[in-house]
Amino acid sequence: MTSAETVVARIEEVGGVLAMSGKNIRVRLPEVETHLLDELRAHKDGVLAVLMKREQIPSMPPSVRLLRWEPKPAPVMLTHYAVVTNVRRFVSMTLLELKAAIAGKHWQSGHRSARELVDRLEQCGVFVEIESASAGEGKARTSSA
Repeated sequence: MTSAETVVARIEEVGGVLAMSGKNIRVRLPEVETHLLDELRAHKDGVLAVLMKREQIPSMPPSVRLLRWEPKPAPVMLTHYAVVTNVRRFVSMTLLELKAAIAGKHWQSGHRSARELVDRLEQCGVFVEIESASAGEGKARTSSA
């Protein structure tokens, strides 16, 4: 890793944001991290090169045509929507995934937590409760109807 890449990584690790503005660098840093500005100034040309490399459009896979390239600044929150067309089958499969999640077999639960699976069931009108008995604890409620 070059010195410039190290500076960029350190700034981003503390929650800073870097952006190119012509031949200048726009930076937003938490106040307690302003000491990183000196490092940024010392490696300005290298940091500009790193930022320019990031801005390059990656090659598209075969049979894919880029229509527009307007990446948003990070962080970007992604959402997931799904439509269930066979509710009975979905519920049956989700219950199997829930069983796997409770057993700690996360690869069999689609890497979803028990809470996520309970939420999926509730969205289909199936309300369940997971009971766990740990030492000194009684039943722990994960979901309610």
